Amino acid sequence: MGTIKPIISIIIPVFNVEKYINRCIDSILAQTFSDFELILINDGSIDKSGSICEHFAKEDSRIKVIHLNNGGVSNARNTGIALAQGDYLMFCDSDDYVEINWCSDLYESIKQGGNILPVSGIRFVYQIRKKKEETIKAFPKKESFDKGKYFETYKKGLSGSLCCKIYDRKIIVENSISFDTKVNRGEDLLFNLTYMRHMDSFVTIPTITYNYVHSNEYSLMNGYRKDLFDIAVRVYYAWKDYLIQNNVDSKQFEEFATFYYLNFLNVLKNTFDERNKDKLVKKLIYNNQILNSSEFIECIELADTTKEDSRYLKLLKTNNYYLVWLLEQAIKVKKSLMRNKKFFRLSYFKRD
Repeated sequence: MGTIKPIISIIIPVFNVEKYINRCIDSILAQTFSDFELILINDGSIDKSGSICEHFAKEDSRIKVIHLNNGGVSNARNTGIALAQGDYLMFCDSDDYVEINWCSDLYESIKQGGNILPVSGIRFVYQIRKKKEETIKAFPKKESFDKGKYFETYKKGLSGSLCCKIYDRKIIVENSISFDTKVNRGEDLLFNLTYMRHMDSFVTIPTITYNYVHSNEYSLMNGYRKDLFDIAVRVYYAWKDYLIQNNVDSKQFEEFATFYYLNFLNVLKNTFDERNKDKLVKKLIYNNQILNSSEFIECIELADTTKEDSRYLKLLKTNNYYLVWLLEQAIKVKKSLMRNKKFFRLSYFKRD
């Protein structure tokens, strides 16, 4: 008698998360839906993460632990996909945790059939030191959308992640969909865009199923990224190709250009992160190259910039970052002088 296949395979890459992995696995095991296998990919952890995973596997036969040399999160997920036996795939990050309805709510939507991608709401948990804050991003109701509307959901911070979705493994295997191991940021979105090419629509689920935690010092989301522009360009073209393929109208393309125009401005700021030890001249040259890139020029031409400061916008369109930087420094000096003037005025009245 053969082994009965699980309905869902849950894949979790694990790397140096001994502080968080117990909470994550416990939340998976607490699911109201129980017909799953849990594949833990220990990606070369040097802490106790691997042994914690093994302990859970001894306690629950649904859990499989794979130990790899460190190869990155994309390689770990690809390994999980290759080993998965379920009809559907779900992904979780090892420093996050899920609600008890995570599997059930997403499965109920996809089991109805058709090429659809269900997407649920997320709770973002910011837990730095003793301070904890939460932000919820959710859909108002269950609704089906044509896949051409996918970018509108992405803008709201809901459709880029893997972790609030469920995927048809057959579609992934038959179309050789995998994670790009050369990419370590934005890989979730690139995977989703490739997968969505084989979908007809996506369905929004109004419940919160996933808790995305910002607290792990090993998280790739934290810290200065020297390759942030390269990543932004890669994702920019992936989105552009997707939108063209789905024949979006000019209004949607303007929204796309506006989003990435603002994104590229954040990349300019990233260059001046205090963790970037490059000399000022090198930083200026790098940002000047961004302003002269075909991607930035296309975005600024197509974007809605009506709310932008006219002086700043005019300088950006010269594609001369040195002038932009000089304006920014002048604004900083002016603000500093205003603050000092206000401080001295308050100090004078306090003496009286």
